[in-house]
Amino acid sequence: MGKWKGVIVLLIIAALVTWGLLNLSKIMNAVQGKYTAWKTQRQIAALERPYKTDKIGGQTPEETFDMFIEALKKEDIELASKYFVLQKQDEWEKTLGEYKKNNLLANFVLELENTEKTWEKSKKNNENAIEFNSYIEVEKDSVIKFQNQEFPVESGSYLNVTRFEKYPMGVWKISVL
Repeated sequence: MGKWKGVIVLLIIAALVTWGLLNLSKIMNAVQGKYTAWKTQRQIAALERPYKTDKIGGQTPEETFDMFIEALKKEDIELASKYFVLQKQDEWEKTLGEYKKNNLLANFVLELENTEKTWEKSKKNNENAIEFNSYIEVEKDSVIKFQNQEFPVESGSYLNVTRFEKYPMGVWKISVL
């Protein structure tokens, strides 16, 4: 009977090895799929982390805008750029740095304050995105000089759109200015 136990054990082992070899590709695909899913989840979490932890901004779009203006008045370009959505912060820090270098911050602050006074909420708003519209009247044709370039501006009425997005931490960020 002892010989038969050994034979039965060898047959079971042979059957398991055969089954494993026949199903190896399925097993490898399942393991690979789980590993890929785990790796993708980690990458997504890393990309979402800055959005989920960003606390710089106001509890309303108007509060964020006022905080942005206050930072500009103090010439704190780094802080002012943090009131923008993450993907635009570097671009705005550079732009605001140019404004500061060319002594244009005070004029920019005045323009922003005047724009805010005439804001009208857009009808396209939802709980995570709010847009304000205002119109700027240019009375006569003029030329704006910036970074050694001249930009002609024709007289007329121009729509100015300021858009805000709500971040997961409950703060509002400027997405369009």
